[in-house]
Amino acid sequence: MRRLAPAVLLAGLALGGCSGDPQERYCEAVEEHQAELTEVAASDDPGAVFDALDAYDDLAERAPRDIADDWAAVVDPLRALEQALAEHDVDPSDYDAETPPSGLDEDARAEIEAAAREVGSEQTVRAMAAVEQHALDVCGTPLSR
Repeated sequence: MRRLAPAVLLAGLALGGCSGDPQERYCEAVEEHQAELTEVAASDDPGAVFDALDAYDDLAERAPRDIADDWAAVVDPLRALEQALAEHDVDPSDYDAETPPSGLDEDARAEIEAAAREVGSEQTVRAMAAVEQHALDVCGTPLSR
């Protein structure tokens, strides 16, 4: 009987006793990124949002299933806009739709504007609100202060 107890304990550990709760790991990541995301949110630089993408990617990777789709709806449009700006060598901090950079052709401008509309779309805005509310409700802490 005594030999069985250590075997059961080891089996329990092997089956995930030490793996930790995914929700807990996600909430720890929220706390880890909070200062960085607060700095980005406080910035007046329109390109600062791209500084948050690595943190957003990390949070999206760690996100529990119930919020994973919302994270994808936030990150994917931002990555698409980042890519469109980079492909056309446009600095996101300097881009102004009213006065686009000289030399930017209409196709490039249309591509950038379409990507920007996706970032500002109702779906993306709702998804961002959902991940922010989830962090507050489930983790007890906001994404940024």
